[in-house]
Amino acid sequence: MAFETDTRLAEELGKMFGDYLVTFLSEHHQVRADLFRRGGRVEAHVSFPTGLTPGAVTDRYVSDLRAYAHEHGFEDRLHLILS
Repeated sequence: MAFETDTRLAEELGKMFGDYLVTFLSEHHQVRADLFRRGGRVEAHVSFPTGLTPGAVTDRYVSDLRAYAHEHGFEDRLHLILS
C-alpha cells in the first residue's frame, strides 16, 4: 500500500472537501483514495482510475484504509465515498 501527499490536489481542491490529508494508491493502482478531514470525520473519496468497478477490483483497499485510520487515530470516524 502506498500513501503519499498530492500537493497539486491539495492546492486545486483547497477546502472544497475539507482539509486534505493524504492520497492512497493500491498495489496495482486499481484504487485511489483521497482522504480529507471534514469536521469530526475523515472522508476517503475512493475512485477506480483503471475503470474497474468496485466488485471487479482485486487490489486490497478497504483493509489498508482502515489500518491507516487506526494508526492515525480516526478509525471510528472514517467514511468511504465511492466515486
